[in-house]
Amino acid sequence: MLHHDLQSLRLFVAICETRSLSKAAERINIALSAASRRLRLLEEEAGMPLVRRLPHGVEPTMAGMTALAYAESVLHLADRYVAGLADHLTGARGTVRVSASSSALVAGLATDLAAFAQRHPDIRIDLDERPTADTIDAVTRKQADLGVIVRGQALEGLTSFPYSKDRLAVVTVPGHPLAQRRSVRFSELMDEDFVALEIGTAVNRMVVERARDLGRYLKVRVQVRSFEVMCQMVRHGLGIGVLPEAALRPLVTALDLTLVHLDEPWAIREIDICVRENEELSGTTQKLLDELRK
Repeated sequence: MLHHDLQSLRLFVAICETRSLSKAAERINIALSAASRRLRLLEEEAGMPLVRRLPHGVEPTMAGMTALAYAESVLHLADRYVAGLADHLTGARGTVRVSASSSALVAGLATDLAAFAQRHPDIRIDLDERPTADTIDAVTRKQADLGVIVRGQALEGLTSFPYSKDRLAVVTVPGHPLAQRRSVRFSELMDEDFVALEIGTAVNRMVVERARDLGRYLKVRVQVRSFEVMCQMVRHGLGIGVLPEAALRPLVTALDLTLVHLDEPWAIREIDICVRENEELSGTTQKLLDELRK
């Protein structure tokens, strides 16, 4: 892979992530024919197949997984190189790439990052909002220097530190019978239609697992990607939703909705910071980590 340009390496990483040549080509904005040719050249140089063709997509071979690890490392170095040059142009003294879940941002991270940026104007923060599972993956693959996640998923190869807490609550329209309640048990929601967050988010994973513990399945009427869209769908009568209370408070006021406390021990969630295990952090990343841990 040493003789190929970064675009080919980005394509190969995208193929492994999307399990689709066409989606990978679309992601990096090249024609499908050009993507197919680049992949073929990569495999010819390797002397073996790097992906296995399936009826509905592709998957990396064992050799492909090895190539993927090296490709990600090369791209990580290339991104650091570009960021370093950009820092010289702007006068910044370093960059920290942060990946964080929406829950972490509303639980205080957005405020803390803004305060850090004001105290350290010479440090640039690249913030990428991703679900917890994707944030863990980004830190593991060196696409982020530091992640802020909802505790509960395996962290192989990562070290975590306590950061904050949040609490889940139920949102509904004022005319709903639940709107007259101060709090509700999760078991009482099983016959309700749900507006749910997309699969992969920590909130979705938790409510689905808790329903399964009760021997039930959520009656999901629609799935959405953001807190704001969920509340819009709830407002139009498509169901109830479960979201972090800190995110709900401004939305229920703006959209004339009702917040009901979720009376469950698991509704209080721990927010953690994670970094790669046994890796020396850059000075800027260490500085941010130290301040967030305070």
